[in-house]
Amino acid sequence: MKIRKSDLELETIVRRINDHELDLQPDFQRGEVWDAKRRQRLVDTILRSWYVPAVHIVVDADDSEVVLDGQQRLVAIRNFFADEVKVDGTIQPHDDKIRSLHGLKYSELPPAVRRAVNRFELQIIKLTEYEPQEPNELFFRLNQAYNLTPPEKRNALHGEARDQVKQLVGELTDIGLLESSKIGFTNGRLAYDDIIARTCVALDLGTLRQHINNNVVEEYYRSRPFTEGTVSAVRESGTVLLRQIANSPNRVKFNKGTLQSWMIYCHWGPLAGGNIPASLLGKFESDRMAARTGAHPVDSDLQKALVQILRQYDDRASYRVTDVSSVLIRDLAVHLYAEALFGTKPHRKSNELLSAIIDDPEAAGVLIAGFLDDSQWGDHLTLSGIQ
Repeated sequence: MKIRKSDLELETIVRRINDHELDLQPDFQRGEVWDAKRRQRLVDTILRSWYVPAVHIVVDADDSEVVLDGQQRLVAIRNFFADEVKVDGTIQPHDDKIRSLHGLKYSELPPAVRRAVNRFELQIIKLTEYEPQEPNELFFRLNQAYNLTPPEKRNALHGEARDQVKQLVGELTDIGLLESSKIGFTNGRLAYDDIIARTCVALDLGTLRQHINNNVVEEYYRSRPFTEGTVSAVRESGTVLLRQIANSPNRVKFNKGTLQSWMIYCHWGPLAGGNIPASLLGKFESDRMAARTGAHPVDSDLQKALVQILRQYDDRASYRVTDVSSVLIRDLAVHLYAEALFGTKPHRKSNELLSAIIDDPEAAGVLIAGFLDDSQWGDHLTLSGIQ
């Protein structure tokens, strides 16, 4: 990989962006995430003629140029020139000259100040004659010390697994599953990519009993693709979950952990016990909210048991997605609820656990913990493991 350094004036850089000569959003970037304050601090830095870190640009084989590192800085500069960012004259340390510019847009700056901004030079580092994986690896290393989320860092790694995840996210977005109106949160900071990647890893490994931390997911991104069976399974489970959401009378709000749990259950549930009941998700979430508020009926031993099962799920619904015990408890709770209310087939003697909880609902937490250890629950994600 060869590196060439040069300095370009901001006026030239902005013109090249607006003329589409410089691509700000190659596929490994993370979208526009800086808030107004961070953009104003960058403008303040430029007005003070302080140092702004270099921008790294990749020159493709057809001589097109894409930003490898520095996207957020260039977006802020472009938006300032477009009068979308105002000067904040209150940023410390206070400067009387900048204070006098407070609230002004670029076009409203005094001519001398505007000329100084136009002529402010930013170092540009261009990468040419590189191996396919080298620019992405450089981006990963450049951003390890910055405030990128793990999925944002992984997204810069070159590999088939990353591309498979991005394709799945695109497909599940296209069918309407991965959108905030359906699941309750957006893909900010590549949240969807993270969930789909972790789901792929769990199904590829065939177990919920392994701690799927960032290093485990990163190893796939660096060195090996997911199997076609895994990709197909995630695609199909997303379709099944979308039907569940469509059949729910009320909007279901997931978080990263619960969405992953339902994606996984929608894969193995049909393998273990036939079709998932059409109203399972809607009924489960309605009863979960009622159990949380005390509105769930408790007139029978079965209803008391269901309340305790739902509370076990609810207690673990906000835990980190990588926490093994939380993943296992959420998964088991969904299965027990389906078995108790809809008569789905028992799995690994879950019917005995359900009977024990009905006999002693208050002991549900202890009974579930013991069952998880004794039954090796979670080693069931492939057809051979379920049968």
